[in-house]
Amino acid sequence: MVYGVPMSRTDRLFGLLQSLRRHRRPVSGADLAAEAGISLRTLYRDVATLQGLGAEIDGEPGLGYVLKPGFLMPPLMFSDEEIQALALGARWVARRTDADLARAARNAMAKIASVVPPDLHRKLDDDALIIGPGWEKPQAVGLDTLRQALNHERKLALSYRDEKGVRTERVVWPVVLGFFETTRVLAAWCELRGGFRHFRTDRIEAAELLSYRPPRPRRSLMAEWRKTMLTETDSSRAYKSSPPKPRTETPMSKDLIFYTHPQSRGNIVHWMLEEIGGPYRIEVKEYGTTMKAPDYLAINPMGKVPAIRHGDTVVTESAAIVAYLADAFPEAGLAPPLAERGEYYRWLFFTAGCGEPAISNHSVGWDPTTPDLQGRFGYGSFPLVMDTLSQAVRGKRFVAGDRFSAADVYLGSLLHWAMRFGIIDRRPEFETYCEGLISRPAALRAREQAEKLASQHAWTTS
Repeated sequence: MVYGVPMSRTDRLFGLLQSLRRHRRPVSGADLAAEAGISLRTLYRDVATLQGLGAEIDGEPGLGYVLKPGFLMPPLMFSDEEIQALALGARWVARRTDADLARAARNAMAKIASVVPPDLHRKLDDDALIIGPGWEKPQAVGLDTLRQALNHERKLALSYRDEKGVRTERVVWPVVLGFFETTRVLAAWCELRGGFRHFRTDRIEAAELLSYRPPRPRRSLMAEWRKTMLTETDSSRAYKSSPPKPRTETPMSKDLIFYTHPQSRGNIVHWMLEEIGGPYRIEVKEYGTTMKAPDYLAINPMGKVPAIRHGDTVVTESAAIVAYLADAFPEAGLAPPLAERGEYYRWLFFTAGCGEPAISNHSVGWDPTTPDLQGRFGYGSFPLVMDTLSQAVRGKRFVAGDRFSAADVYLGSLLHWAMRFGIIDRRPEFETYCEGLISRPAALRAREQAEKLASQHAWTTS
């Protein structure tokens, strides 16, 4: 019953079938009746009705019930939202996977369309929900080859090129293929490295499906792989190469907590924290859930990441956080002397106040084009911002003087991200400037840990 409106018997029967589907082992009639909000006697009658309609429900009063697999519910099995979810998922598969899976998704939807009533059939063709542009990277090896290795439990011989362009030949035991929004990753045991590794599929230059199996079944490899996923998020444990800082009367002696999500602006702060080199603890927040929870809204009422808590001090917003960390940990040398901070402050906050808004608006296809609109926005126009940043970094290793600073962390992160996703042009001055920054050891460590967090998040919540 919902808000005093009694549930129809038809809805109740469908609900009972759904409950039985969720249970792989026999479930007692008392539990089913409690879940449906009906009496045990009514439950027995409903089970008998479903059995009479052809549902293969094994069991009897006092022993419990289980629904054998294979029973198809009639057309009323889907609600409007369920139909929308199926259609949206099929469109995602059609655009984000390989040709065989795309064809399978279209065939599955055709089968569903043939049995749903006309009013629900229209929902299948509804274009209110669409799959926008996303992963479009060219691949030398099709995903179907990788899926065959997984499905048939065969070894793969790979020719792989890492992010530095180094090519290696490997034999791997495939474990799982991860579909992320911007990349595809094959997790496998690597015979060359003697451990589990993650291979971006767009960097696999050749793959041969071998005729022999790994020495252990994929299910066992999956269990072993899951145990190796990053569980500690304290950087002082994850990266022993970072020199320990004395825990005496220094700012570092305060607990430093970093609130982030591996696919967010938090990666800017992550890099900054690795440049500092001391211990911090990561708390990953989920979009729409833990980011909006009361305990986190007390830290950032916007319900966004990143944020940090350093002792009793809370700081939000990427530019503010990197500026704070540079001042709080002067031994890291990430801010110029106070008398020399003009250019440092200028470009740090130009990036926050002009660069990021201009790039964000441009990424969704909107730019202020008329003089009136440009006058209302602090950055004026997107081309003006790009030209200004080009001039700022042209012929320079660092944007504010002759030393690396927090301003480079922020500006370098923004430019690298925007070029990577094709939001801004790859101007030579941008590429030269970013190349020297993103290869810094701290940047590489932060990126590696963020990728592990993204993998852990994707695979442990799937």
